[in-house]
Amino acid sequence: MKSDGEIVHLILQGEKQYFRFLIERYQRPIFQLVLRLMAGDRDEAEELTQEAFVRSYQHLDHLLDPERYYSWLYRIARTAAQDRLRRLAVEKRALGHQADVLRRSQTPNSDRFEIDLSVLTPEELQAIQLRYYEGRTYQEIANLIGKSFSQVDHLIRRARKRLERSLIQEKNHDRLV
Repeated sequence: MKSDGEIVHLILQGEKQYFRFLIERYQRPIFQLVLRLMAGDRDEAEELTQEAFVRSYQHLDHLLDPERYYSWLYRIARTAAQDRLRRLAVEKRALGHQADVLRRSQTPNSDRFEIDLSVLTPEELQAIQLRYYEGRTYQEIANLIGKSFSQVDHLIRRARKRLERSLIQEKNHDRLV
């Protein structure tokens, strides 16, 4: 059985098929770590486990001590889970704010409230659709539309603001009518 360092050296020399040995060796402990951090959400844990292995593979040449691959992978997985938890908390707060705006914007005479997406630019609309209708992560959206994570974050924030202004204007218009 080869050590982590030997396997990493083989991979870096072009023997990419050896990466499966690292996956087989560490998939279970990394999954268990992420599952705990994600409060038992198996889908998130599976996605983050896969993400950790992909990141480690993409940046394997940055690993200073190949014998410490597991420690490095562990940190990658933990950081990915913590980042996801922070993003989920921010999104939950934002969605709570949007729900408040919607509740305040509904008029007593209407049973239903329609959001006018036509106020968005095509780029904003695409980002909103990918995020809220398809459930994509910011990173997935960034990869799909060829933007950085922060550009996607800015697009979605701008779209939310534009929708909020539109809702407030509609509320004010309904009061006058």
